[in-house]
Amino acid sequence: MEKMFVVVSLMMKGKWSKGVTGMKTNIAVLAFLICIVMVTTAVKAADVNLPTNGDFSGGTWIGRGGHVMPLLWDNANNRLDGGWGAPATEDYNTGGYVVAEVNGLGTTLPPGGYAVVFQASTMSLAAVGIPETALPVSDFALSADINDLIPGGGGPGAILKLESYSDLGGTTLITAVEQQITVSGSTWANYRAPSPFEIPLTTKSLKFVFGVSTGWGGPNTKISRFGFDNLRVGFYYPDTTPALFPVPIIGGAQNLPNKVISWTNPPRAVNADVYMMDLPSPADYGVNPRTEGTLIAHDTNAQSLTVSSLRVNRYYYWIVDVNMGSSVIGGFIWDFHTTNLNVEAGPAQYLVRTASPKTLKLNATVTSDNAIATYAWTDITLAANKDPYTTVTIVSPTTEDTNVTLTNTEPNHTVDGWYQFTLTVTDVKGNIAVDTVNVGVFSTCAAAAIADPTDTYTGAGDLNGDCKVDLYDFAVIANNWLACDSLKRSCP
Repeated sequence: MEKMFVVVSLMMKGKWSKGVTGMKTNIAVLAFLICIVMVTTAVKAADVNLPTNGDFSGGTWIGRGGHVMPLLWDNANNRLDGGWGAPATEDYNTGGYVVAEVNGLGTTLPPGGYAVVFQASTMSLAAVGIPETALPVSDFALSADINDLIPGGGGPGAILKLESYSDLGGTTLITAVEQQITVSGSTWANYRAPSPFEIPLTTKSLKFVFGVSTGWGGPNTKISRFGFDNLRVGFYYPDTTPALFPVPIIGGAQNLPNKVISWTNPPRAVNADVYMMDLPSPADYGVNPRTEGTLIAHDTNAQSLTVSSLRVNRYYYWIVDVNMGSSVIGGFIWDFHTTNLNVEAGPAQYLVRTASPKTLKLNATVTSDNAIATYAWTDITLAANKDPYTTVTIVSPTTEDTNVTLTNTEPNHTVDGWYQFTLTVTDVKGNIAVDTVNVGVFSTCAAAAIADPTDTYTGAGDLNGDCKVDLYDFAVIANNWLACDSLKRSCP
């Protein structure tokens, strides 16, 4: 009310300009002052948290069916493998699924290619639950719930793709196979890749990719828009998929006192039998928990167990055999060891870009009853997630805490990107624990705040993206006051 009184006082005292030009100025000033009242009120009331389904920077996305998938967005160019037609519209918060649109209109597009909707974080083969000794696998399957949102008018289809890497960081590519999915109708349905994928020898990690075709083999002059949800992986032929996704992962460490193990049964599984054996040291020979171990769960409908007999510094081998009703699918032999070593590389960071060099602070928390032998920080950032001219330097890679320097001195290039660092800790008894921290560097405070699922940023009135509503924002309004924003308004 006090601000409105100022406006009235100015009018009463004749402090206003005259004429047509003066009228525009008066209107701008009046709007400016009214905006102060409106935006000030809005900022005071802005206490509603933003949805977090859109955190595609190393966060977790929960689909319509409750399926959880860790995601990593290609921040560098919103595409993969040199494809074109980056998504023009991404709506991550409508019903908990992903909507991606690509528009093939234009004369500058090269022939062929497609736009990546999103890609999962590189997942180790050990996390999927396939031992390296079982490779090659020639009948791996990918499927997803897909919906053609422009039936009959869009592009020829969606894409599922599997990439295999010979390292855990996802930098050394072995194979990358993409398959087009023909989607019919504007209803949700599960679509499987037309043929099996192969996981070749020497594979250590996989990446699952969803794409939208912009013209398979040539440019498409129409708009393609597809909805994606609920990635599923397994084996291609009916009722051949064993139990997968063991926790702990193959070769991993279980930090006691946590004594819970878990896995994922294939669809239509009736129940499962779980066998386990333990040894004081890693086996240097083939072991078989079915014959050498103990049946710790029979006909269980659960997909997790509390194993109260777990002891520290032991090596465990286990199998989950799945009963499909008419047949039993024998599981892989999984292994893990127990330890009291725990490492937390730190929570995800969402930072604002500064002039190069930019310094990141990595502060880890390590707990153990044993003395620590080594610390090892490793940069596992995907090349597609940072500017190619950015140099990443870990200042002290063998300490618990360290700084990282991002340097980019090229004109028109920045240190923006999504960075990942892994800390591997080894104690004096040879136990190993590993954790990864994600760090995003964004061009503006607003971009960082929007990406951060814990931030309460609303953007109300913040026109220049500095996370403050001040005179600089009102200067943007005043500078564009009465400007024609669209030719559809028939204004000059």
